[in-house]
Amino acid sequence: MTALSHARRADALRAAFASVQTVTDLLGDVDVPDPIAAWLGRLHALTGVPFGYLVPDEAMLPPESIRFFRVEVAWTEALVDGAFSIGRNLTSDADAASLMIDRAVQPAVLASARAAAPRRVGLTAAEPADPGQPVVWSGFLLRSRVVTQYPGLGVNAYPAGATGDDPDAMLAIIRFDRLGPGADTLICIVDGDAQFFDIHEPPEHLHFGVDKYTGPQAAGAAPLVLKGLRKIETDANGTIALDPPVQQDVSAAFRASSPRVMNVKAMAALVGAYSGLASADAAQMGFEMTQGAGKVRFTRPRPTT
Repeated sequence: MTALSHARRADALRAAFASVQTVTDLLGDVDVPDPIAAWLGRLHALTGVPFGYLVPDEAMLPPESIRFFRVEVAWTEALVDGAFSIGRNLTSDADAASLMIDRAVQPAVLASARAAAPRRVGLTAAEPADPGQPVVWSGFLLRSRVVTQYPGLGVNAYPAGATGDDPDAMLAIIRFDRLGPGADTLICIVDGDAQFFDIHEPPEHLHFGVDKYTGPQAAGAAPLVLKGLRKIETDANGTIALDPPVQQDVSAAFRASSPRVMNVKAMAALVGAYSGLASADAAQMGFEMTQGAGKVRFTRPRPTT
């Protein structure tokens, strides 16, 4: 009687773990604990993965270069699989219960890992149009002196068809990190299939600037400096109208003895004169002279076939 009970119990266990669907039905919704999901999210973003696994040969990322990529889903799934392997009951039996459990919980674990990956823009990633399709992550590796000289660099990523004028079109930034203290290489991963990457100086780098500067061609000569100025006009009702910017020669505001030093008083006189004023006040000077942070756009090549 006891032997028969054990046999029936063993048969019931084998039936319960006979297929992925059977295990899924028994488990129901898989709830991954937050600490584990967060750790897997960082792993999904390749945090902690040795750089040699990302770029196995230095010739693939020489100095002053950028390389674009898409994160291979099978590769990140293998990472997660390896993370779970330490608690797995290894067996050569392809139908083993542990293998069925792995296959049953893997979709929920991977979804939790993707959702838990840190994001810098947006709170959640857009869901794929077809739930059967994998989520696409893309990005780039940049190796350049710019990385060390401008530690506060930022990036905006856009999919194909986006112009960059619509902030709602920006893709979520999952990771944007320098690969070690003092490193000249950074990695960027975004949630989506990005085609355009706008790398820019920190937004707080607003500054006074000119549009074109040509240094002195001879000793003691003045530089050639051009600046686009807007003519500011105010009607009887106090309404301010701005004309389009027109390039003006403002070389007279720069000293021949120190050609890269601007005489602010002389520049205020030139800016004011363009609008018919004796001199520009602080507000007009700020409006005319302030320039935003520098930005460079990189376009990810598309396959030709």
